[in-house]
Parts: sequence; C-alpha cells; structure tokens
Amino acid sequence: MTNYFNQICEFRQNNPIVKSQTIKTDNPILNNVKKALNNFKLELEEKYQNFEGTNLTIEVSQGAANFPHVTHVCILPPNQKVSDGIYVAICFDKFGKGAVVGCAESKTNPKGLNITIRKSKSLSPKIDVDGGSDRTKYNNVFENPKEFYYELKDDDALLSHINKSLSLCLYNLGLIKASDYLQTNDYLTSFINEKEIEPFNFNNIEDDRKRMAVQIYARRGQRKFREKLLEIYNQKCAITQCEIVEMLEAAHIYSFKGTETNKVPNGILLRSDIHTLFDLGLISINPENYTIQVSNKILHDKYYAKLHQTKIILPGKKEYYPNIDSLKNHFENIFEK
Repeated sequence: MTNYFNQICEFRQNNPIVKSQTIKTDNPILNNVKKALNNFKLELEEKYQNFEGTNLTIEVSQGAANFPHVTHVCILPPNQKVSDGIYVAICFDKFGKGAVVGCAESKTNPKGLNITIRKSKSLSPKIDVDGGSDRTKYNNVFENPKEFYYELKDDDALLSHINKSLSLCLYNLGLIKASDYLQTNDYLTSFINEKEIEPFNFNNIEDDRKRMAVQIYARRGQRKFREKLLEIYNQKCAITQCEIVEMLEAAHIYSFKGTETNKVPNGILLRSDIHTLFDLGLISINPENYTIQVSNKILHDKYYAKLHQTKIILPGKKEYYPNIDSLKNHFENIFEK
C-alpha cells in the first residue's frame, strides 16, 4: 500500500497544478497514477470489505473531462456517497507532499460533524487539499484529520488511523455503539438529537452511561448543545460575562449521564476556568436567587472573591433558565462551602 501511496504523491510532484490548466482524463500521462489509484483501492478493498460487521465500498477520484487537482480515495459505509454522506476520506496534497486522512463529510452537503478547521486566513496546513473551486475545498471537512507525509515508509500508522476513522464514521451514523478502536474522549460527538434540547425534567434522569460503551462527551459539550447555549446567553459567560467565544463551554449543571442530561435547562454557558471550578464544586449557584457562591477554599483569590454573591446572567426566555432541581443538586451535593 505504501508504494501506491507514494506513487500518487509522485505524480503530483511531477505534474504540479498550474492555475487554469487541467489534464484531460484521457491523457496518457495519467496512466501510471490511475494504475496506482486502482491498486490502492484494491488493497483497501481486501482489508475493508467488511469492518465492524458493516459492508463497505471504496471509490477513487476519476474526474469527468479533467483529472481532479485533489486526488482522493473514499471508504463508504452503506447508503453514503462522496457527494452526500459521512465516510473515510484519503485526500492527497495538491503538490504531492502527502495526504490527510480521517472521518469526513461531503463538502457540498455537510452532515454536522465537528470538523477541524485546518485552513483559514491565519492557518495554512502543510498538507493542502483545497482544489480550485468552492466545491472542491476539502481541508475543512474532517472531524479527526491526520497528516501522512511522503515518503511513506510503512502503512501501520495509516491503517491504524483508518480503523479509528471508520469506527467514528459508523458511530456517527448510528451503525455501532462501541468499538475497540475508539476510546472515551478520543473524539467529539457529531450529532445531537433535537429531542435533547426539549424541556428538562430532573426526575427523568436515568444513568445510561454503562450502556454507552463509547462515551464521547467533549469538554465543550456537544455541538448543538453548545451552539444553543451560545445563542441564549448571547455569547457571554453567565458568571463572568466573558465574550471570548473560544473560551466558552457548555457546562452540565447536573453532570452528564446520557442524553436526558444533555438538555438546555440543564446547561449553562461558562468560561473554561469557571467550568472547571464549577465541576470541582468550588463555585456554585444558589437556586433560590441565582447568585454565585464561591467556596471558602478559593475565596482568598481576589478575582474569584469578586464574583461571590453576584447574580448570574439569565437567558431572555424563562423556559431556558437553569433548572432549579439541577442547581439545588449541585449546590447541596457538589458545592464545597
């Protein structure tokens, strides 16, 4: 597999992309790279015809009239398409420096993965997989991107990451609940059911963590959960009024125990350090008047002492207020007075 990987890179090294110039798909210059792509596909098919009990298919970039600037190989779960789905993508750098690999979503029909921003005005990835048009910009479609560089010496690390990425794809698609290739907190969850932002009932909580062999609850909270809290708290920390969005996290008031706890009234938007202190029980909120309570253990700190007895910012709509039962549980059972 390493030979074919390197041959694909070498093709682009020897045939660099020139703006506004393309290579016709019937050009004989493509014979070797087409052969390398097909052999790469055959080796992947031998290894991944079936994975975790799921049948997979593999597609390579062909191009219609012109050969694509960004060559790619995709491993597709059932009912997924390169143009509309979630799959493992192996995208080769447009200058032949290597490839980026990971669980990815369609650029034209995104599915809500927690993608990693690899390229922006301030970021320039070493492995660049953006093509010439908006439809072929692939740098920012990966949830767990990993770069592999030319000249690839062996395929152990590549196959290991493909395994993890496939498990993540199948998990995101709801086809598996557990995998030996995924560990707790390895990745972010990509989806959150709209049911999870319905009204929160403290008495309905059932600890279903033991039934979740793959526990993927990230520090920032699940994506839509955090996005909703950012919206209702006007992108401000409820305690410090910090407006640096990158530092704001979706905190669970009643600690995470499955989907029932992942509802907006059981969440509060907190700056990262406040979130940590809240989880440790060193900061709490009085359920009777929504005032901030700072533990005696940290009252010696002048900054946190200033927060003591001040009132939190509340959402504009009462149905989004922090749940009283959750606050009471935290105040009485977690907070270290």
